[in-house]
Amino acid sequence: MKKLFTTIGLALGVGLLSSQAVAAKTYTIRWAHYLPQGEFLEVEEAFAKRVEERTNGAVRFRIAYSSALGGGSEILQLVSRGAVDMAAIVPGYYPDQLKYWKASQIPLVFDNPGQAQSVMQTSVEEFPEFTKEMDGLRVKFLFQQALGSYYLTGKEENCDVLAGVKGKKIRAFGSDIPKMVTAAGATPITIPVIEIFEAIQRGALDYSFLNLGNVVTNRVHEAGKYTCGPLMTMGGHLTVMAKRTWDRLPEEYQQIILEEARVAQEQYPEWLEKSDQKMIAAIRDSGAVVKPFDEAELDTWKEQTPDMLQDWVNEMNKFGEGDSAQRIADRWRELTQ
Repeated sequence: MKKLFTTIGLALGVGLLSSQAVAAKTYTIRWAHYLPQGEFLEVEEAFAKRVEERTNGAVRFRIAYSSALGGGSEILQLVSRGAVDMAAIVPGYYPDQLKYWKASQIPLVFDNPGQAQSVMQTSVEEFPEFTKEMDGLRVKFLFQQALGSYYLTGKEENCDVLAGVKGKKIRAFGSDIPKMVTAAGATPITIPVIEIFEAIQRGALDYSFLNLGNVVTNRVHEAGKYTCGPLMTMGGHLTVMAKRTWDRLPEEYQQIILEEARVAQEQYPEWLEKSDQKMIAAIRDSGAVVKPFDEAELDTWKEQTPDMLQDWVNEMNKFGEGDSAQRIADRWRELTQ
């Protein structure tokens, strides 16, 4: 009997140690980000902090800013392979891999950031193509950044009319924004965000094309005194996790991450409105100038620009995805009327 109790005691002890080992296990999530650390990433950093607090530190995030773990055009492949655990992915940087998601960054589709976010949330719920695309890349979608409207920033003050834009070198990215730039008679130049400041200083760019948060975070208004806009709004980068990492997390931690991802998504519109006002004040306080783009001129610009949403549908038809793309485009036109 004594031997039996001893055996039971040892078994319980081993079980307790095993339980404690499981409870003490931590998961360090390496998060590759293409942007520098700054106020513009407050919502993402707050998301990380809440998850860490709710898991009592069992899930920890290590955000590598300014492309420290890979450039903006590289990190989708890295997170897809599980070489990094999480990443901030710009859909427009990956037009071949993110055929559906890149549509969220088509210029002149959405009127404001809140509308862009609402349309994309509805699309993820109603159209399985978006989730299927993520599954094919072996990543788990968590939330999409809501971007402020885009502005031109450069050294010349007449960036508020089409005549001031014509013939200029303007930063662009992806496959659609260059069409908008070309429609204004300007030359699109593809360049990473972190290189814009120097490019404007050296004259390699006449104007950046960025939202206000990135203008201030990257000090672009210090290289170019004049900021003109807004010109257009689109969806921002996607926060995703490698499926390999996601699958090894306990279910309770997965649930916490999803809950906090929803919180982050819902925080964006109100946060963005306050942030944009703060950014405008910061630009002006530095001695730089923020000018509204002439509305009639912007209407003319839009008229000169091709229907890029329909162009996307036509392109998707080449891949046998035309019917799905058309349904999505029709739904977007309905939601943005």
